[in-house]
Amino acid sequence: MPWVRRYVVVRLLCSALIGLLAACASESEAAEQAAKMPAKPVAVSVDDPLAYRSTALGLLQKHCFACHGPDVQEMGLNFAKFGDVASILNARETWRKVREALEAGDMPPQPKDSGFTADERKQLLAWIHDRVETIDRRSPIYQDPGPPLVRQLTRAEYNNTLRDLLGFQFDAAGAAGIRSEEIAEGYANLAGAQVIDEVLLDKYFKGAEEVLKALFEEANRRVDRQKIVFARPAEGVTAVDAARKVLERFVRRAYRRPVAAGEIERLLSIVDRALIAGDEYDAAIRKALKPVLVSPHFLFRLERDQGAAGSHEAYPVTDHELAVRLSYFLWASMPDEALSALADAGTLNKPEVLDAEVKRMLADPKAVALTEHFGMQWLHINDLRRALPSRNSFPAFTQTLKQAMEQEMRVFFDTLRSEDRSILDLLDSDYTYVNEELAKHYVLAGVTGPKMQLVKLRPSDHRGGLLGMGGVLAMTSHTDRTKPTARGKWVLEVVLGTPPSPPPANVSNFKPAVKGKPEPKNFRDKLAAHAADATCAACHKKIDPLGFALENYDAIGMWRDQVGGAPVDNAGQLTGGAEFRGVDGLKKILRTRQSQFVRNFVVQLMVYALGRNSEYHDELAIAELSETLEREKYRFSALVRGIVGSRQFQYRQNSDGAAAAGK
Repeated sequence: MPWVRRYVVVRLLCSALIGLLAACASESEAAEQAAKMPAKPVAVSVDDPLAYRSTALGLLQKHCFACHGPDVQEMGLNFAKFGDVASILNARETWRKVREALEAGDMPPQPKDSGFTADERKQLLAWIHDRVETIDRRSPIYQDPGPPLVRQLTRAEYNNTLRDLLGFQFDAAGAAGIRSEEIAEGYANLAGAQVIDEVLLDKYFKGAEEVLKALFEEANRRVDRQKIVFARPAEGVTAVDAARKVLERFVRRAYRRPVAAGEIERLLSIVDRALIAGDEYDAAIRKALKPVLVSPHFLFRLERDQGAAGSHEAYPVTDHELAVRLSYFLWASMPDEALSALADAGTLNKPEVLDAEVKRMLADPKAVALTEHFGMQWLHINDLRRALPSRNSFPAFTQTLKQAMEQEMRVFFDTLRSEDRSILDLLDSDYTYVNEELAKHYVLAGVTGPKMQLVKLRPSDHRGGLLGMGGVLAMTSHTDRTKPTARGKWVLEVVLGTPPSPPPANVSNFKPAVKGKPEPKNFRDKLAAHAADATCAACHKKIDPLGFALENYDAIGMWRDQVGGAPVDNAGQLTGGAEFRGVDGLKKILRTRQSQFVRNFVVQLMVYALGRNSEYHDELAIAELSETLEREKYRFSALVRGIVGSRQFQYRQNSDGAAAAGK
């Protein structure tokens, strides 16, 4: 078969996969569009596992559908869209608000007119509490491991995998022009946001060409090349026999699983034809390696259905699939020889073996990938590189200072992993990492040189945890001043996992001053006037107090006691009435919400590990992981081990049975 035909075959394989992914995307888009349309009541499953039809549906239809049903959706609430387990339990926040409205007597607004009795109110409240808000740990609802996914290697995973496969560092993605993923929300490795098209496929072919060129043509790659092409023709050993040994090992590692004989034979035919055409042995091997590096089995993390056709029963993934899940979670790369050997032996799934591997892998330098690809995305660290404070307003905000701020966050987070510290250190700590320039910025003594160093903090240093880090404070500021709304939003979104709703499309930043009315005295008064607008007030009441608590830090994180000659106004009051002052007061507030922070951290790391957003069926795992963290003093490794040991991580279901599982 000529090379052009082989190229076409590989392209057809990839095109078929693109078609599959496109079909899934189309179904997802159709589902999203359907969810936006007014829905008719949906029939629940026959077994009615949430007792929705037998307990709640009739009451809602009788008393609530008139204002919150198919025809009218006051406040955007449509009870008619609820019917199956997924639609009900994925809307826990909505049901919480419904419960609060029922408890306050705000819903329905005229209970006597609708005949809504006290017993009916009690019945509906009990259903929300018992069936929606309470997790029944015995229920099969929470045994669903989630949908089966086809996960494409991210740009970083692609480069890392080539590095570990070939034995040397080479930016194949950069050489091929593969750009970094555009992350609207979440993480680069989320399957639902990944896209592959003909343009990207062409770049993968280019990447394969470039990395193989480096392997076979650069003189300093001789040792690496010998490790790949370890078998050569010799007396009694034909070129094809030697090539078979090379390809069996290479393909096994590249595909991250055992390889079928037919897969090797197809590649050997490439070697055979190249040799017949007069190619040298190395050149013939090189031609056979390229299809491997553009195969869907290399570019994607593929898992095979094991259950009966049409079944939606969950089953454990194979040991090789478990090894792949584990290595890309902790290392953002392929399994190493030790991990693969355990998978080959069929012992990786044993709890004690798996636990030992997690410990080994977390201690490996490659586990810095957890910081680079989870921690930095979660903390929005890339926003620091686009931070707005200008050198005109803040001459001290040099590029090297900005880099030191980024390194502080990076080293601090990675220390949680490398030293197995408590994740609560992110809320507050008595240490941080600075170099000389950043230490001077923070007014910390005794630090010299450009290297990041551990320093112990005193309360008078006003640092400790994320909220005292210059990187967080600078990336949530304006060009010439602080931006309390951005800082408060960052706390809600990143720390607590409760992002506020986006502002209305027609809202303006600040309304012009009204003639005859006094100008606001300061920025806080100006923001308060803006937040008084009915369309803005609800969110600003949640956001602004958190941001103003950080007003002692200027736009680049320097501590200050005064602004414009007046003491810093750092007082805040939460919507529930709790008052606090300054960063210390805010930290106390966050400690009272520690469980919320812990849950958010659990959810975020689970999302990263699983490559998908959390769903209702993950709630039991989230609750159990949070409890495990508390028992183990919130150590970083406890969460990693818990996720790896979870049903979500170790189980899957058939692709053709996934839809049925959400009944």
